[in-house]
This record gives sequence, structure tokens and C-alpha cells, in this order.
Amino acid sequence: DRLDEELGTDDSTRLFLTARRQRAINQGVRQFADLTACFTKESSIACSNAVREYDLLSTVNTTGGDFVRLSKQEPEYRLVSSGSSGSTQYVAGPDFRRVTVQWLDEYEPGWRQSTGGTPQYYYERTQGGKRLFGMYPPPKIGTSQVGTLRLPFVARPSSMTSDTDVPFKDSSLANRPDFEPYHEAFAHFGAYRLEKLRLQTAESGQQLQAFMGYVQRFLGALTPKGGTTVRVARSYFGEARSRRPSVGPVAWPTDRWGDR
Repeated sequence: DRLDEELGTDDSTRLFLTARRQRAINQGVRQFADLTACFTKESSIACSNAVREYDLLSTVNTTGGDFVRLSKQEPEYRLVSSGSSGSTQYVAGPDFRRVTVQWLDEYEPGWRQSTGGTPQYYYERTQGGKRLFGMYPPPKIGTSQVGTLRLPFVARPSSMTSDTDVPFKDSSLANRPDFEPYHEAFAHFGAYRLEKLRLQTAESGQQLQAFMGYVQRFLGALTPKGGTTVRVARSYFGEARSRRPSVGPVAWPTDRWGDR
């Protein structure tokens, strides 16, 4: 109905077929989710002793196979020991830093031969049809221990196929009323795609601008209100803590603060 308001009801049997309308709106939902990272999920990957890498595109590791990319919320490794101790160890934040394979090659020679320990770094790499999440050192997990990787990620929304479907809903999630103010964006994106079919370039561009306006509105709503506190990333007073004092200054990859 919302797309009818933008395109009208003409050509519904020749040009703007129902299947094309549905496909265009679903494309709008996926584009909105990709640009805003608004639709996130969390997967728990069961780790094995000394296994360094896990395929993020496998339905075993990310439920539903809807992984798009890692989210801004960083991953966390957890090691639970059973028995009399019953302790739980968490590795996250500054103790679990994102690096690249090139960084490991330069600053951790022989890292591929590691037989296990407590993970300190993580990285991503691709290999053919796989997108691999790796840890160094690979987790060392005893017979009475359970290692789990908690992985927040941006997910791909499922397609809507009927008039009763709601955007950003799947079998495990309830409706998201917080997204309702942005539902109009998907109609604008659908109109942007479909106006091309009748060569309405100007109208198509206007619909895309309207869609991007909703994207910016959503991102703006995420900006914290009020003042912010600026502080240095490293304390130069007191006891200095360094992982590798022998290699001199080390530049951390800047993409660990980004989302893409």
C-alpha cells in the first residue's frame, strides 16, 4: 500500500508487477539494514582445543546463515572450567584486539605454529567461499573446560512475502515497534528501483534521496545526547603496560573502531 502511494496503481499488471514490487521493497529493507547496521544478532560458537579459525558463513557457526559482517560490538571469548574450581574466564575489549594477518606475520613470527593458549588477538580473512574468523593464540581447552566465542554480527533480514509480514522479523524475534517510524523508507527505495522501469530518472533520484533521508535520520537518532568526555587512549602516568616492549611502537589497525 505504501508503495502504491509513491508509484500509483497503474501498470500493476504489466510493468509494476506484484513480484517486482515485493522484490524492490525487500531490497530496500536489506539496504537499510546494511547502511545502518540496525539488524544485529549474536552467535555462540563452540570452540575446540587448538582450533584457530571458524567459518562465519557456515550455518553451524552463525544460525540461519545470515551473516553480513561483524558488528561494532566486539567479540568475546569465554572459557568455563567445571569441577571443584568452576571458574569462568572472559577475554574481551583491550585483551582481545582486532589485528590483520599481515600484522601477525610482522609482530608474531611463527604464530601459525602455535599449539594453543589464551586468545589475545582476532582477525578475519577470506578463502574462496569461506569467511574465516581466527584467534591467536588458538584457544587451549582442557577436558573439563568449555570454550565459547560470543560473536555479535550484522545480519541479513529475511524477505517479506505476504501483506502481514513485518520488516526485521524472523522466527526467533518478535515485532520491532522501534522500526515503525522508518517503514516508509522501504517504499521510497522500492519506488527508486521501479521508477527506472518507466525511465523516470528524476523521480527515481528523488525517491533515493528520500530513502537516504530516513537512513540519516536513523543514524542521527543513535548519536548520544548531551556532552561527551574526551580522554587519551593510553595513560602515560603510573605503571606502563605493554604486550611487546621489545618491538617498539606498534600501530594498531584502525578498522577495529569501524563497523565495515
